[in-house]
Amino acid sequence: MSTIKSTVLEIGEMAYFEDYPILILFNKTAPDGIREISVIHEFQTEPNEEMLKKGSKILMGGTAYTILDIGYVANKTLYELGHLSMYFKLEEGAELLPGSALLSPNKVPQLKAGDVITFIK
Repeated sequence: MSTIKSTVLEIGEMAYFEDYPILILFNKTAPDGIREISVIHEFQTEPNEEMLKKGSKILMGGTAYTILDIGYVANKTLYELGHLSMYFKLEEGAELLPGSALLSPNKVPQLKAGDVITFIK
């Protein structure tokens, strides 16, 4: 089992969408317009292009989330840009976007600066 850790640096002022169960991760290269809607993080462990797979876990906010589905470029964007759109629920019939992952349980974590996100494969 391999783990990759990342530390939350800042939470954008509009990172939590009231009616939409999603959190967007980005590394510190994110431009201003993206920063305000994102959780900005920095990898503490060297990332790789195979961090996400169905059934693997992401630990954050005291909860272990299981990856139910991943978009076809999610590993690439997470590796290159620290970017991942994490959905905690999809509307019926909705399609998962290419740089996204669907997680369970259906509970958006309340993260703060200094929190650690752990990707377990």
